[in-house]
Amino acid sequence: MEEYLNKEFFEWVDCVAGILKDAEKQATIVYHNDADGICSSAILSRVCEYFGLKTELICIEKVNPDIIEIIHADRDGIIIYTDLAGLAAEAIDRINAGRGKVIIIDHHPAKEIESDSVFVLNPELSGISGDIFVSASTLNYIFFRAIAGDEAEKCAYLAVVGSVGDYHDRYGGVLGFDRFALNEAMRMKQVKIMIDGMKERYYIDFFGEYADVVAERLTTLGAVGYEEKGYQLGLKACFEGFNGATMEIVKRLERIREEKFEKMVEFLKTNLKQEKHVQWFHIGDSFSPMGVKVVGEFCELIKDMTFVDDSKYLIGFQSMPKVVPDLGEIDWNVVKMSGRVPTPLERKIFKGEAPGLDYLVPKASEIVGAFADATHKIAAATIVDGGKEEEFIEAFERLVENEVSGG
Repeated sequence: MEEYLNKEFFEWVDCVAGILKDAEKQATIVYHNDADGICSSAILSRVCEYFGLKTELICIEKVNPDIIEIIHADRDGIIIYTDLAGLAAEAIDRINAGRGKVIIIDHHPAKEIESDSVFVLNPELSGISGDIFVSASTLNYIFFRAIAGDEAEKCAYLAVVGSVGDYHDRYGGVLGFDRFALNEAMRMKQVKIMIDGMKERYYIDFFGEYADVVAERLTTLGAVGYEEKGYQLGLKACFEGFNGATMEIVKRLERIREEKFEKMVEFLKTNLKQEKHVQWFHIGDSFSPMGVKVVGEFCELIKDMTFVDDSKYLIGFQSMPKVVPDLGEIDWNVVKMSGRVPTPLERKIFKGEAPGLDYLVPKASEIVGAFADATHKIAAATIVDGGKEEEFIEAFERLVENEVSGG
């Protein structure tokens, strides 16, 4: 494993391992509600078991100061954020105010922070792309592997599922650190590579199914079933498999999503709003009871459909409910914004011919006072105050115009 990682990584591992050893028998894991987040949380739960820590698991859709306040208000022990919070380290440090140790293990673009209580493990800070080469699940697996050695290898298959869940196989197969985790899983006979056309697929022996199918089930449970805490069934399935009752729930949630998505597609064929550089829509709460993660899934579904302009960024808004299942009611009026890009524009972004969402969304968020986190070049999200959606679009438009005109 040493050939994949630099000296600084192992120094960070030693530092965090010391923090976990000294933790007061309690850890809180805060994780995202998709396949990568669920697999990350499952791996981290094993890390905490290794250190003899009891765990509280909190699943959230987005990091926001209101949510951070609630999480840090009255919890003892260490708090670990994973698959989110890369851009939220400063806000977490400010709200935490030194009350306890915080670890952020994320693969989205992040900001450096100097703090005595907040510690960040993020490949982006070392110039390694979290878009392509390492998922949060892989990062957590490598972290566990560096600490526990062979004992961690039993979790390798979860890193593969999480990587595929974040579409890190989109160029034919997983790469970089994700490939290391895949090789580990293959060596342990947990995974087999199958070739399907121009792409690899990964058969996960434990599930008796391909990684893309497993990841879709986990994201369905976590995103479509967010309000009913379907992510808890996803976590359980990571180590116990999908029983008959869970599969029935997955099928029911899939029907709900299919019905709502089909109606919205028909509506947007004649109602997608067009600006010079952006096309956008606002679904309000019409996707309820599904979680707001699904507006990103919906954007991903339609971004290459014929009614979508393949030269423009695609943005969708969805109203956020006032209840976060693991935290209770929050008095807010906020909207989730998700951005995606059609494939031709995606190619231009990776060639450096067009600005990526990892730049545009945080900048536009800053202009309108929004809170961006978990951004990639071709997929990004933020939370905007209700009523500021058009202001966000205008800021986004100006940023793109400045970039393409050389201003």
